[in-house]
Amino acid sequence: MNIKGIMIDYGDTLAYTDEAANEVHGKKVLSILRKHGYVSGSEHVNSTFAALYRSSSTGEMKDLREFYSIFLRKLNVPEEKALINQLIETRNRLYVPAVKLYDGVIPTLSTLQKKYALALVSNCAAGTIDIIESLGLTEFFDQIVLSYEIGIRKPDRRIYLETLRRIQLPADECVFVADEISDLEGARSVGIKTMLVHQGSNTLSEAKNPDFKPDFECDHISQITKYL
Repeated sequence: MNIKGIMIDYGDTLAYTDEAANEVHGKKVLSILRKHGYVSGSEHVNSTFAALYRSSSTGEMKDLREFYSIFLRKLNVPEEKALINQLIETRNRLYVPAVKLYDGVIPTLSTLQKKYALALVSNCAAGTIDIIESLGLTEFFDQIVLSYEIGIRKPDRRIYLETLRRIQLPADECVFVADEISDLEGARSVGIKTMLVHQGSNTLSEAKNPDFKPDFECDHISQITKYL
């Protein structure tokens, strides 16, 4: 293979969220909201947050402050500056440390960096770059393409084309590595080779063809060097 560039997904490919720690964060958020007049349950909070996360990932909110302002509005909680600050502080203190790298990520990226142009390509909400930085990932990538910054989510072919433009390589010299088939469907649509990593629980999420056959498959991110 004449591979010169590797595009890698972020969530559930390089990193995952510790569910126990994330639950602690959710309970703390609910406690804070109740002190400011919120009377409904956690399910409404969670569904509202999830919906906003997705809309934020397309660039509809410019930063965390706007995200939490809209979040409070949808919950019918007063948009007080001090409350927004508290929610952001709670996120930084409890949620950000809950995001962990899979074993072997740093050695794998260190190896790949020596031979390939690397690009991180992620569907993520406003503010995610600070988590990526806290995980020590930025030093390994020539380009970081985040959906909320460019307003395009995978599997829209434009996000792959933008990444190719940034790393200045043709599609047939690149491979896209991800845990979701839908990401790989989008990559293949522009001629990029595909590698499915069987991590996380969202492999079939949003897939148009659940029988999609990637060019390569592996069980763990640390195994990708065996195929390149």
